[in-house]
Amino acid sequence: MSSKVDKLVKMANDISAFFDADPDKTIAAAGVKNHILRSWDLRMRKAIVEHLKHHDGEGLSPLAKTSVAQITI
Repeated sequence: MSSKVDKLVKMANDISAFFDADPDKTIAAAGVKNHILRSWDLRMRKAIVEHLKHHDGEGLSPLAKTSVAQITI
């Protein structure tokens, strides 16, 4: 992974760790997705979606993968 993608993976995992406390994982995934959509610029969102698409989201937590899979660019 590139340094840029490594940072995005870490950020997505950190966000997911916060929302993972919710016992309803559907709500947790929506929280992660909404946070990324609100807080990340388009280049960042594209990069993490491409990472999931082309590298199976290597390094992403299960919740982060689920959330990123819901993002459409």
